[in-house]
Amino acid sequence: MKGYQGSGAPEAHKKPPRLRLAKDLGLSSGRITFTRSGDIFTYDFAKGAESQLTQKAQRNVAPVFLGDGRRIAFLSNRDGMVWRVFLMNADGTEQRPITRSFTGAFGFLPSFMITNDGSRVAYIAATKGLPDGPPEELHLVDVASGEDHRVGEPDHFDYPAFSPQGDTLYLVAGEYEAEHLASVDVATRKVRHFSGAGNRMFSGAAWLGDRLLFSASPTGSFCCQRSSLYTTSPDGSGIRGFGSFWVAGSLRPEVSPKGTKVAAAWSVREGGFGADHRNEISLLDANGGAERPLTDMFPRPFYSASEPAWAPDDHHLAFTLTLCPYVGCEPTIRSVVVVDTRDTKAVPAFIAYGGGTSWSPVP
Repeated sequence: MKGYQGSGAPEAHKKPPRLRLAKDLGLSSGRITFTRSGDIFTYDFAKGAESQLTQKAQRNVAPVFLGDGRRIAFLSNRDGMVWRVFLMNADGTEQRPITRSFTGAFGFLPSFMITNDGSRVAYIAATKGLPDGPPEELHLVDVASGEDHRVGEPDHFDYPAFSPQGDTLYLVAGEYEAEHLASVDVATRKVRHFSGAGNRMFSGAAWLGDRLLFSASPTGSFCCQRSSLYTTSPDGSGIRGFGSFWVAGSLRPEVSPKGTKVAAAWSVREGGFGADHRNEISLLDANGGAERPLTDMFPRPFYSASEPAWAPDDHHLAFTLTLCPYVGCEPTIRSVVVVDTRDTKAVPAFIAYGGGTSWSPVP
């Protein structure tokens, strides 16, 4: 292992647990999709085996199951340095593009979201010909007709998320330290900007019952962040705090399918670079209390946990476990692991090398 050069104190006294095997989870059904080395794979718990769905043509990333569990949407730049959203069957057949080509802002991986039924796609693309203006455009695509409409004016956008019915799109809009939630009526493409709970947003909206759950901090400065969770009604009114959990860094909640639990992925800068960001996942109940860590069994800064994704049974949680040995801690080994959140002493089970997991909503 290369020498650690960060400023945070390594937890050398803590020994990582031996990961369990997928069969130890007792899951007789269910599938997950994930990426590894620029390709997309699935793991079938009934068969106990993984399948490769794409075959290298540049990069194929960000897979997400549709609501029927039969199709997967993903990003691919197989046509060059531009991206398009593709759709394929869950076995990898019939891969086809469903958006025009576009580029991500500043060369980063673009964001997209698809409705549960696959009828609409939202994506965020870099603006063209506006070097000094807002960097991004929001687009809505009707998949059946292929009609692609730019929504509103260029701005800073992130974290698009459709409502369960697919009639409203929620996302984060605005520049650094002035970010806020916004909504788009899909039928009219009218944009509505919400009042902010803070002036620094760290997550988009997730549904918690009949309200939206999100995180925000009063400041974006590293010295004074106090990222907390909030809820609001779908029209942006009635903002109120959710529990007492907070961190001095970024915070992104993932609500379980039945709305009983929240997996809070958070990152705190401990000084220096690379590995000096502590990345953890904590578990909250739906009332905002009873926080307990899920990933503190792994020694920091050598391991990090991120990208939580809930299984349809409301209990099993997949996440990406990263081992970084070392200088600067560029992720070198990424693993998809699953833990049963009902067991307070459960050790995660290794599923496959890779990350960025999405569960099929169909058990």
